[in-house]
Amino acid sequence: MSKDQGSDDKLPPLWQQVHAAIWLIGLAFLFWRGDIFPGILVLVAISGLAQAAMMAYVNRQKAGQELHQTRERHLPAHCPNCGGPINTQNVRWVGTHTAQCPYCGTPIKAIETPTPTA
Repeated sequence: MSKDQGSDDKLPPLWQQVHAAIWLIGLAFLFWRGDIFPGILVLVAISGLAQAAMMAYVNRQKAGQELHQTRERHLPAHCPNCGGPINTQNVRWVGTHTAQCPYCGTPIKAIETPTPTA
């Protein structure tokens, strides 16, 4: 497991609060009904499934933000074919890192350009 993957093991604070609320409401319900023993096993299963769903949602949101930032950072300012001004909002994305010029339709790769060394 890489260093980046280890940082994704915890839920953000808002989702930790939702997870804690699931436990508190579940325990309150179990005490109210008097079904502590078999009910706690169901609560553990519900808690695990809820945490997995929340982690999947959080990771999908992070991946989307990272993709948007990568696209924004590496898309050229002008179309290499027609010279028209382009940005992430006025292009049509036809692939993960490929945009289409809104003026001439040329596919443009949003790739990292090497920084010039002095």
